Amino acid sequence: MDYRGRRKGKDCLTERTLQSILIVEDHQLSCQGYELIVEQAECKGTIPKVTVQQAHSLKKANQLLIEEAIHFDMVFLDICMPAYPEKDLYSGEDLGRLIVEKQLNTRILVMTSLTDKLRLEEILQTVKPHGFLIKGEVDEYHLISAIQHILKNQPYYSPTIGKILRDESNAEVYLSTDEKKLLYLLSKGIRNKEIGEHLCWSLSKVEKRKRVMHEKLGIEKGNTMALVNRAKELGII
Repeated sequence: MDYRGRRKGKDCLTERTLQSILIVEDHQLSCQGYELIVEQAECKGTIPKVTVQQAHSLKKANQLLIEEAIHFDMVFLDICMPAYPEKDLYSGEDLGRLIVEKQLNTRILVMTSLTDKLRLEEILQTVKPHGFLIKGEVDEYHLISAIQHILKNQPYYSPTIGKILRDESNAEVYLSTDEKKLLYLLSKGIRNKEIGEHLCWSLSKVEKRKRVMHEKLGIEKGNTMALVNRAKELGII
């Protein structure tokens, strides 16, 4: 799988400007840590002066990026965020996909604690981030290196992500918006019949989709709790 040529045309300039960053992360301490690293890099002159704003929920991020249409040159995007089902945002991945679909001309730097190879591969496919870091590998060097590479239109992946990209044996798993809705409703303890009413599905369709989800996530059929727990582990809901 070759990611090197996936961004072309207008998106490939010799150098990008950086004036604003939005940190989408529900842990405020992590936000403060990222912002401090950025401020220190500014003082050292290794990156340009930049304004930083934080969004601690998908609702707030959607408000800033979509509803208010505020432009940010770069978004630091966490994947495991509490869902905002009113806008079909069940994780940071859905927000990233929305940024790509709306062509907001915003560079995406994903930072996640997820380490499941199939899940990371899916995020690489759907969000197509310009940079991708595992949180356990985030430090001043990797974060600032990622920003510098992205500004030069060069992708930046942390060591773990690099290994995944080089592993041609990774299988792909894709979850549709309806499947994420199904998992979200199951996580709320809603019964199959009521799920059908929510999604305008027949009862048989709900049960069939549940069987498909068990197969996709490698969970024994009939174990709904294990299915929900696995979805949470993978940051899907």
